[in-house]
Amino acid sequence: MKKSIMAAIGIGIAVIIAGLLITQIQPVTMPNQTSDQIQPVGEQNVAISKIKVIASFYPVYEFAKNVGGEKAEVSSFIPIGIEPHDWEPSSGDILELKNSDIFIYNGAGFEPFVEQLIDSGEYNNVVFVESAKEIDLVLSKHDEEYGTETEEEHDSEYDPHIWLDPILVKHQVTTIKNAMIAADPQNAQYYETNANTYNEKLDSLDSKIRKELSNCQKDTFMPFHDAFSYFANRYELKVFPLSGVAPESEATAAELKEFVDFVKEHQIKIIFSEELVDPRLAQVLADEAGAQVMILSPLEGLTNEDLAADKTYISKMEENLENLKVALECQ
Repeated sequence: MKKSIMAAIGIGIAVIIAGLLITQIQPVTMPNQTSDQIQPVGEQNVAISKIKVIASFYPVYEFAKNVGGEKAEVSSFIPIGIEPHDWEPSSGDILELKNSDIFIYNGAGFEPFVEQLIDSGEYNNVVFVESAKEIDLVLSKHDEEYGTETEEEHDSEYDPHIWLDPILVKHQVTTIKNAMIAADPQNAQYYETNANTYNEKLDSLDSKIRKELSNCQKDTFMPFHDAFSYFANRYELKVFPLSGVAPESEATAAELKEFVDFVKEHQIKIIFSEELVDPRLAQVLADEAGAQVMILSPLEGLTNEDLAADKTYISKMEENLENLKVALECQ
């Protein structure tokens, strides 16, 4: 009888101990939280270990994403799909910036708000990285070559659109890589490998553009705004933009006449517009000069359609190439 009682007590103790052990190893569910919302500890550590990177606008964002991969949480400061010229950050954007490790921007005057952020002294915890630093910039030459403005009237400024030259993008990628390595040295080889892989893609893009534009009947194209100086220099082309460095620049009546005369004189059949601007100016000129309108993207942002189709910097540049081949009458 005593043996039976002792055995029962032993079993009871064993059950209690087992229950305690099970309670200890099961996740603790907080109020209003279901067990499937709980992130495993290992995943939490991975998320915490990521460096937080904010890129100023679309192309810089994509370059940073390709370098950072799974080790960096990258977001775009200027909403993707917004024309970025003269965009100003909101108070919410500024608060988000304070929580980042690195802020990567193009530079060359493209994001005028950055200097104000740096000078404020409120973001000393953030490393600001100018991806265009040490790149030889060219002056905007809107209409200067074609005589629609006098030298005194021309308001010269540097063209910031370096990302339209794939070879210069390699410099931006390397600058971004170096910043990530400095912030997260334990993953240096990871960032190095990603940067090298992306730069190889840029080399392939450069080779493709060079090959497919090597046998063309024309050497001049008309982009909507003065964004293609670096591209034209790289591939030995000429540009005759319809507006200045910012696409909202307005053309005078005299300039419009010059545009039409230039199109007719050089038998230009394609006038380019852009996906994020009002196409009416390009269409009016095309109608007047007997030309067509096509899209040549300055890659300052993506449309909702681009996002839905998973377009990338590479694929958008390839679309530009196909449209340029039509405009330049390439074989």
